[in-house]
Amino acid sequence: MLLSIFVKDFALIKEMNVDFSSGLNVITGETGAGKSVLISAISFALGSRADKSNIRTNSQSASVQVVFDISHNNNVVDKLTELGIPADENLIVSRKVSLDNKNEIRVNGVIVNLNMLKSITSLLIDIYGQHEHQALLDVNTHINFLDDFIGDILNKDKEKLADLLSQKNEIKKRIESLGGDELSRAREREMLVYQIEELQKANLSIGEEDELQSKKTKMQNVQKVVSAINLARDLLTETSLGSATQNTYNAEKAINNISNIDSDFENLSNRLKSANIELEDISDTLQSKLNEYDFSELEFQEIDNRLDLIKNLKRKYGSSIDEMLAFLENGQKRLLELEDSEAILQELQTNLNEISNKIIEVCKSITTQRKQGAKVFCEAILKELSQLGMKNSVFEIDFQECEPTFNGADVIEFMFSANLGEPLKPLVKVISGGEMSRFMLAFKIVMGNVQEIDTLIFDEIDNGISGVVSNEVGQKMAVLAKNTQILTVTHLATIASFANCHFQIAKSVIDGHTHSGLIKLDSEGELKEIARLAGGNNQSEIGLAHAKELKLHAQQFILNLK
Repeated sequence: MLLSIFVKDFALIKEMNVDFSSGLNVITGETGAGKSVLISAISFALGSRADKSNIRTNSQSASVQVVFDISHNNNVVDKLTELGIPADENLIVSRKVSLDNKNEIRVNGVIVNLNMLKSITSLLIDIYGQHEHQALLDVNTHINFLDDFIGDILNKDKEKLADLLSQKNEIKKRIESLGGDELSRAREREMLVYQIEELQKANLSIGEEDELQSKKTKMQNVQKVVSAINLARDLLTETSLGSATQNTYNAEKAINNISNIDSDFENLSNRLKSANIELEDISDTLQSKLNEYDFSELEFQEIDNRLDLIKNLKRKYGSSIDEMLAFLENGQKRLLELEDSEAILQELQTNLNEISNKIIEVCKSITTQRKQGAKVFCEAILKELSQLGMKNSVFEIDFQECEPTFNGADVIEFMFSANLGEPLKPLVKVISGGEMSRFMLAFKIVMGNVQEIDTLIFDEIDNGISGVVSNEVGQKMAVLAKNTQILTVTHLATIASFANCHFQIAKSVIDGHTHSGLIKLDSEGELKEIARLAGGNNQSEIGLAHAKELKLHAQQFILNLK
């Protein structure tokens, strides 16, 4: 529900702060006083086009803030959560347009873009008349409106259809995975046989490439390694060069002979002995390593060829031996599947035909229910339109067939003619602003509580009506206002008399500038305004008596509503 609006420097409005009530909120005023400006301000806050011409003269920017009660609107709370916007009992939307293009939109303090704003406000409010937010002008919504009217009986078939379409999609994926026609599968089998044989012949093993590369590196450096080992061993053991092992042995003996003189010499003797043992062990280890580098030219060539084979296979089947072995395993599975493909395909095609036939039958059932529901729906709408002064209207629903989707096999569009003798045309193309407002009033009454929009704004709903029809419009708005907040701009006293809350907008000149202001009328002010709207003197006893009669009649009607 719309709780309040704050407007600053928007068109004729210098500053305006208005609190709305539940039920029927009526806005009246002299022609040109700015009633349409207020609706434009609300539309702007909800996501209509930002127009710099709406910025008040001598101002740098225009801003509008609207506050909604969303404590009972789970759809809005879910949408806010989806967008990462904090949700509370109240929703605050503020929007600003500036001459310097520093425009801004915030929802609960979070900056959002225009699409995000519209996705939220479309769940809150609909405006019918000359402005945006006209859900019925989106052809794609027509089928949903009809289905909502028909209700649960149709939903069961739609759930069944959704399940069948999911099954069909899965079967089609399985058929596609088998490779299409027989020629394509034969080609794939031939390729798989070649690939599998090539990988099996290679007889790859995990870790093999690293091991081969290590051996190759050793072979490539064999001369350098052997020369270094031989030199080191000669220095350690060759007597003619004054071997390290012999020299440490002699040093140990010499120090040992004087170890009885000083205990430090004994320690040094032991260390030299350990060093000699370590040097002998190093010499033996070097000899062992030398044996490892005893390669033949043939062995080197075999390793090089093996690495080239692995390299070539990696270009085809994966970046590592692990990936190539996985490719081999998957290829073998796929080959087995293809070898049985004919039997599998035949079974899948049979299942597909059965599912397709079931889908056609469910779609026929859905279409039948829709056409039956459409007849009732159209009759109900026309009955309401007749009472709203549009007795010559014709309203039908056009059905076209399409490929089955989760919504059935129907393309639906509302067709309308407001005048006798005029052909039916798409509603979205021919309905005028005033007609749309009354159509939407009829639509909302027929739909009852199916739609979950909390607030409706009717602009120009009383264009071209008067007398008895205006009373019918007022009564129907009162019925709708029992469960839905309504804001309406009117110039008819009869409609205004049904208000739960009555506002008057007036224009004044201050310091050479025109201002529009909105005030909430008390009981006395409301009677005077109703008298003015009725065309009488709002100060005369006769005018006020007529206004009291209209208000009393409206209040009695509202009290009698169930």
